[in-house]
Formats: sequence, C-alpha cells, structure tokens
Amino acid sequence: MMTNRTLFGFMSVALLALSGCATESSAVRVDKGDADLAKCRTFDWHPASADAASFSEQRVRAAALKQLEAKGYTLSTDKPDCRITYLLPTQAQEKRKPTVGVGVGGGSGGVRGGIGVGVPIGRHKEQIGTLTLDIVDVAQNAQIWSGSLDVGLHNQEISEEEATEAVGLILGKFPDRASR
Repeated sequence: MMTNRTLFGFMSVALLALSGCATESSAVRVDKGDADLAKCRTFDWHPASADAASFSEQRVRAAALKQLEAKGYTLSTDKPDCRITYLLPTQAQEKRKPTVGVGVGGGSGGVRGGIGVGVPIGRHKEQIGTLTLDIVDVAQNAQIWSGSLDVGLHNQEISEEEATEAVGLILGKFPDRASR
C-alpha cells in the first residue's frame, strides 16, 4: 500500500510532466544583415499605401514609436537613416488546449488519487498570426534587421495591449542607442 508521501510525490511528478506538454511558448526570432546598425540614428515609418491606416497599423506604429524613442532613437520624417515596417498576417486556427486534472481523496479504504487529461472536442477558433517588424537602411535601400513573434489575437485587429506587448518583446531584441 502506498503511503501519503509516496502518492503525493508520484502525483507531483506526473503533474509537472503533463503540464510541460500543455504549455505554449513563443520566442522572438531575429535576423540581422551585415550592415552596421549604429548608422540607424533616426527613423520613420515605411511609406504606407494610399489606403487608410487600419486599427492594427495605428496600434503597431504607436507601440513601435514609443519603444524606439525609449531606446534613444529619434523620429525624422524628413531624412531618416532607417525606416520601419510591419507585417501581421493572421489566420483562424482551432483552439486546442488540453487540460490536466489531479485528484486526491480519502475514505475508509485509505487514500486514493487520480490524474486525468481532457481534450476539448468543440470547434473553438482563435486568430493567430506572426508580427514581423523590419528595419530598412534608407541609404542602401536594404533590410538590415528583422524581428518576429507568433501572437494570438482576441479579434481580427490587434488590440492596443497586444500591440504594446508584442512590439515590446520584438524591439527588446533591437539594440539600444544609448548603450552604444
């Protein structure tokens, strides 16, 4: 017969192993060119199309402007050293998150425990996409830095909070001007 301590230890190990399988994580991916990023002192947004700026574009721009200025860069609409642009293709994907349950109970027959894993059967969809920020050297007319992050969106458009968080994570990998 298992003791309470043995059962608790077994359940803890099983819970940790199963919860590790159920977590989602997304890391920022960065790609750099051979260009010297120190040349980038001023920036502007890459010229947009003649279409009106979407809510997503406005939110991503505002978040990027705030992040770059905090890193020591200056906005220059006249003659910027670099331009920034973004992509955010999205698609609907079925939301499947397995659940893990652990139970321990006792009665006249002793202590018993159990572990259960559940997979949702319904069709719940969420918007997912990859937010990519590209930095282009104006003098060379060449991309010199790119950062991207997979994001889950609550709606078709990225919210202000989602934009601030995602842009902050991506531009967190872009060098600070003050540290040079």
